[in-house]
Amino acid sequence: MKTDSQVTIPAQKHFTIVNFSFLDLTVFPTLHARDGEGEPFEYREVNELRTSGGRYSTDVRTNHYGERYSYATTSHELLFKSPSAEYRFNATKFGNQVTYSTHSPRAAIDTYYWIFDDFIASIGLAINTPSTPADRNKTDIGCELQINDQVIPYSPNDPLHPAPSKKVSQVVIADTDKFSFLSNVNLYFSGCDVYQDYPPGKIHKVERHGEGNPRVASEFYLTPDKNYPAGVTNLTIKDGFSESTAVVEFDHDVSNKQVTITIKSFTSRLCDIRDIWHYEENYPNAICIAL
Repeated sequence: MKTDSQVTIPAQKHFTIVNFSFLDLTVFPTLHARDGEGEPFEYREVNELRTSGGRYSTDVRTNHYGERYSYATTSHELLFKSPSAEYRFNATKFGNQVTYSTHSPRAAIDTYYWIFDDFIASIGLAINTPSTPADRNKTDIGCELQINDQVIPYSPNDPLHPAPSKKVSQVVIADTDKFSFLSNVNLYFSGCDVYQDYPPGKIHKVERHGEGNPRVASEFYLTPDKNYPAGVTNLTIKDGFSESTAVVEFDHDVSNKQVTITIKSFTSRLCDIRDIWHYEENYPNAICIAL
């Protein structure tokens, strides 16, 4: 976790509210709180709060797959008023990104990095910030992550790897090797079939990666026998609002039993291939996408 006065995230990402001291707050404009453990999520309007954590946005939109998700549609100011103070945050929208900033005393933007120090999972609007880091860590953050199918809470003590000094857009693997995904938004597949062997021994076709939280997962292949089609296969990957697109080529050399994975194009902020280790678990040949 890093504390900033300004940070930029995708417009389709919700934020959490880190309400130190659990102040009684009045909120302008009305926020939408996302409830539920999975899709379809429910959204309720919030004008007052005295808790910390949660998943909030200023609007909700239906994506191209019929699912309702948090979304910032325009630039706006967020005002949190307690009986004794005001905390203001500006949200400046440009394209599919929003820059959150604040100059209010005892307010900040908490940036929640995950696995790598260039991968932003979410942010928190911090109110009435305490003076010591130890006190900050006692407050509910409200950011959730997903490892394969397990949803876990974010921890500021999670280890972070430095971002690769050189971005890798091509790797060569054996045709029995798996690949992985890491993303901060939902990803949807087209152009070819994708299979996942998870739980182990139960390989099945998947249409997407992610269920509303940043997710890392592995055991992906392009055929149900844990292999790849002969020759060249192109996988198109889009987010739910089609605000970014990546095309990944899988070139299967059957005679040499090798597959060359190449990122042919992308429009997201981050798109490369990484070998991920997280809490002693390996997610090899991971296609990392972050808006």
